[in-house]
Amino acid sequence: MLREVFGLLGKDFKSELRNKQALTSISLYLFSIILVLYYSLMRVERMTWTGLLWIVLIFLSINTVQGCFSREVKQRHWYIYTLARPLSVYFSKVLYNLILLLGLNALAILLIGLFFTLPVTHWPLFILTMVLSTSGISLIFTFISLITAKSGDQAVVMTILATPLIFPILMAGSRLCLVAIELIQDSNYYKDLLSIFAMNLITFALSVFLFPILWRD
Repeated sequence: MLREVFGLLGKDFKSELRNKQALTSISLYLFSIILVLYYSLMRVERMTWTGLLWIVLIFLSINTVQGCFSREVKQRHWYIYTLARPLSVYFSKVLYNLILLLGLNALAILLIGLFFTLPVTHWPLFILTMVLSTSGISLIFTFISLITAKSGDQAVVMTILATPLIFPILMAGSRLCLVAIELIQDSNYYKDLLSIFAMNLITFALSVFLFPILWRD
């Protein structure tokens, strides 16, 4: 299975390198958002910095992941179906989206730091929060994107289905970011880390069970 996963992962990266339109448009979209926010707000207080960050990251995640199964479902479904197991396809897409989102999130944080400020004081907690939250978002959005592709690539379907699922991650992640910038003091912040980790495990288990059924449909 590992050979299939890394083979499909390499295929996705090679396809992205050959056709840079998606990554270029998302990067331009990100830069435009930050630029508009800069000229609109000029200065961001610590109270609103966390909300600004998560709004940017969520819109970035939706635009990055929503079409990841479009070509597989419409053009290459039966070819990939005979080439690799369903879970290999899912794991490769999760890893691809996770790597892409982590890179884009790092770029977003860098741009926010250039245009505004980075009030983060507890960097290990902040980085761990970003990695865990991005992993959960990647797991959820990747699974929902298959449902969206099966329903005809309706972006509204992904938004409606994914929003309640990622809400607990957003709540816990926002609290952890507030701790990381020392806006609130919470010695029990590890409970939020455990809750995000638990949600990731539950999402992973449900996806492993349901994805092969949807993929074969």
